[in-house]
Amino acid sequence: MTYSKVLTTAALTAALALGAVLPTGAASAATLTEDNSDRIFGSDRYQTSLEVSFYGWEDDSVETVVVATGADFPDALAAAPLAGTHFSPLLLTKKDSLPEGFAAELKRLGADNVILVGGTGAISDKVQTQIKNLGVKVDRISGKTRYETAVNIAEEVGMLDTLYVATGANFADSLSVSPAAALFADPILLVPATGAVPTVVADYIEENQPEWPLIVGGEGAVGPAVEALFEEEPIRFAGATRYETNQLFNEFALENEFLLNEDDVFIATGTNYPDALSGSSLAAMFAGPLVLTAKTPAAASKEQIQDFGSRYSYYTIFGGEAAVSSDTLKKLFAK
Repeated sequence: MTYSKVLTTAALTAALALGAVLPTGAASAATLTEDNSDRIFGSDRYQTSLEVSFYGWEDDSVETVVVATGADFPDALAAAPLAGTHFSPLLLTKKDSLPEGFAAELKRLGADNVILVGGTGAISDKVQTQIKNLGVKVDRISGKTRYETAVNIAEEVGMLDTLYVATGANFADSLSVSPAAALFADPILLVPATGAVPTVVADYIEENQPEWPLIVGGEGAVGPAVEALFEEEPIRFAGATRYETNQLFNEFALENEFLLNEDDVFIATGTNYPDALSGSSLAAMFAGPLVLTAKTPAAASKEQIQDFGSRYSYYTIFGGEAAVSSDTLKKLFAK
């Protein structure tokens, strides 16, 4: 079956407006140079998220900013579509204190509202108060579990035609779909790797049947019981590794217009979540794929770089040398 997504006028306008931010590369296919690449990073995951925001969003351009925890992944995994809804960067915070520079970036963005993703175990009331004291209205979306949090985000975002389901036990599969999910504000639901589907998730699916149900990960990550919940036959992206799953989804997304631009390629480590999570919102603004890589790149990652590469390619790397080293990049782009 062939699928096709149509970019909303507002999203397209925002993407085109930002198009001038990233230069157009002039290098040959799948060649990394200073002229066709950039690295966005800070001294830690929190500073990297602020750098991503500064890089991609102009002054006074965001009314509502989405904030997730940078300490652990469960509550943060489903946040990308919420950020996409508000054309917002996805900023990361510590549990009990705001990172250095957070207040200044919030002011630069011109935000009047902040939405915290996750309960007080992820982002404390203390942080909520600190943000309120900046003169910003603060709301919170949370649940008793990571699964309920994701459902509550989905309720806030709304669903047009597409619903993603990924494991809540790990982060890589959710990260792979985050740019596409953010681009069209399509919700991401989470399920346990084993055991019954949480009632709150099953109820949401029953009441909000998507035209295009997309399951990310093999049956060891998202059990077959999930498939039975859908009226339409779901499409499952299941590679032998997270990098193969990442490849399968990106190829599908570009072929079927869930992503729209293979010339802007975004690269992040697949061994941790913060850089890719905050970077997914920027990738969404350019409708480009997020390629995950290991320290020693897997064949699936290398193949994506070659397949997507052209003389117009531009590569944005999220994170510093500790996340994606120059040696890793050299291996990733090796013919």
